[in-house]
Amino acid sequence: MDNYIGWLSNKVTISRFPTIEDIQAGFYDGYQWRVNVSDIFRPEVDAVFKQRGLSSFWFPMGEAFNVSLDSLYGALRVMWEAGKHDQSLLLHCHAGRNRSVMVADSYYFLRTQEHRQPDQAGLKYAQHSPNRLLLNIYDGQLPGIYKMEEFLDCCLESFHDSFAESDRPLDWIKHNMHMRGSGFADSIAPNETVSK
Repeated sequence: MDNYIGWLSNKVTISRFPTIEDIQAGFYDGYQWRVNVSDIFRPEVDAVFKQRGLSSFWFPMGEAFNVSLDSLYGALRVMWEAGKHDQSLLLHCHAGRNRSVMVADSYYFLRTQEHRQPDQAGLKYAQHSPNRLLLNIYDGQLPGIYKMEEFLDCCLESFHDSFAESDRPLDWIKHNMHMRGSGFADSIAPNETVSK
């Protein structure tokens, strides 16, 4: 099993939205990263996680309307960093059944260039769960399959050739201005620079 798939199976936990009581009881101790992809932000939950030394990120994704590719990019960027350092990550949405699984399925595609199969061998989160990336594509919450695969390929390319400063490794917003296919980067001559 490839290293990143082993990391995805053994170091990533997909969960429902954590409660303060569960955090205080130590259910999430041992994680270094937390990615919230629900459309809910609870500052009191973030404060408790911060007290326990966990890095929290919020990339809101709606469930009844189009999923933000900016948010998906951000969540994947954090996963990339956590995986690179073999650190444990808590990934959650509201119920832990759709958006968070969709992000994990996107990461799986990004690393393997294949779509996860139901009950994929070696992936705990995949047990009895259809591929949520594909379901959200077919449901119209994400672009069509060709465009979505192209987007994920661009994400992978940007993670390898990161344009983030060394002191800001999670500066994911810049992808809007520089990623191939964004429309903006394509309109700039090769020797031109972008100024803010």
